[in-house]
Amino acid sequence: MRPTKSEKFERKTLKFWVHQNKIPLVTSIVRKFIPISRRGMIHSIYFDDENASMYSARLVRTDGSQLLRFRWYGDDEPQEKGDKVFIEIKTHMNTEPSLKERFSLSPSKAALFEKERGEVQGGVWVAGDEHAQALAQRATALFKEKGLRRVLRSEYYRTAFEDPSNSDYRASLDQTVTLVQDSESTRTWSYNHIQQSSSFIFPYAVLEIKIATAALERSSEVMSNFVTELKTKGGVIEAPKFSKFLTGYAAHYQKSVSVIPSWMSDPSISASHNLSPPAPPPPAFCSPPPSSPLPIDRVQDYKKTKSRLPDQKSIMANERTLLAWVRTTMLLLYGSSFFLDHELPGFTNKVIGWTGILASLFVVIRALKQYNMRNDLLLKSETQLGKFVDGGGVNFLGVGIVVVSVAGFVSYQKSVLTYNNWHIYGEGGEGGGEPVAG
Repeated sequence: MRPTKSEKFERKTLKFWVHQNKIPLVTSIVRKFIPISRRGMIHSIYFDDENASMYSARLVRTDGSQLLRFRWYGDDEPQEKGDKVFIEIKTHMNTEPSLKERFSLSPSKAALFEKERGEVQGGVWVAGDEHAQALAQRATALFKEKGLRRVLRSEYYRTAFEDPSNSDYRASLDQTVTLVQDSESTRTWSYNHIQQSSSFIFPYAVLEIKIATAALERSSEVMSNFVTELKTKGGVIEAPKFSKFLTGYAAHYQKSVSVIPSWMSDPSISASHNLSPPAPPPPAFCSPPPSSPLPIDRVQDYKKTKSRLPDQKSIMANERTLLAWVRTTMLLLYGSSFFLDHELPGFTNKVIGWTGILASLFVVIRALKQYNMRNDLLLKSETQLGKFVDGGGVNFLGVGIVVVSVAGFVSYQKSVLTYNNWHIYGEGGEGGGEPVAG
């Protein structure tokens, strides 16, 4: 079912990091409590001003701090027919439930909304929905007052867990969380054209458990057992203040901000993006987390889309390619060993033999390096075909086999000729003695 034009959510969210090797186990634990509902890609574009005012306010959890983002579900490029782009305003409040409000537009209208900074002449953005129109006006005011511009985008594969018969709680598991530096110059939905150096892949999967504010008391026992099992068996790491926006902004604009989130000092995160230790946080950031619920993302009925998760068939194909390299290299190795036969004297034969053996070892080592490189690309969901093509290695191995084969044939012919001369003329060689009596 498609969502309405405007939506409002009030939920408490528990956030955890999940180690990559624990994802299957954590998934099985979550499924014991909440069934899998759907899977799909989620794309978001975040906005801020040149002074990073939204980042700073969200970092210290200022009461009333807001965040504006565009979000869509499915393919890299939202389709004009059938897809929607959601314009969302997230508001953090310390004494009341935090909110996430949004309205939807077609991709073309959303692009125009961004281009015109929400201002429209001769009409309204969302007709027939007063709440959505009010949200559009608030988004317009944010664009106008703060001078918002694109700064960041995120993409990840979400597994949603939701029981249709019980709306008290649900969960989501986000994998391959990719945070990409963005700018006004792009103005496109897809980020395939953006340099890979502008991408930061978060080293953990992100698990969120969302509890309806009205069900906090009656769900407390179930949630307590749920979280306990996740910690003891799944090894999840609590991350109550974690934010994809804050993480991505700190990763890409570290030099322009005075404070970065405390979790950026985690060794796995800092190693992933060569981050320096965070500056001492202000007192407001050190205060205990508020008890008010955090905003909740709504998982839509995604259409089928190709996943950016590593494809098992591609990984197995990479393994088969390595084995094929090893098998083919054995031909070069076997041919080279022929020249080291004690019955083939001569310095040239020894040079050819050892050169072929060393070349074989070089090819195997290079194949192992290529295998590991391709495996990393698959895990990072790299899609550029050129990075998987290895024409140099194929040419090197092919030329090596041809050279060894030709050299082997020439050496063999010389050996046959030498043997025949010796057999005909004796040990003295050609013209060196009497023919052997027949």
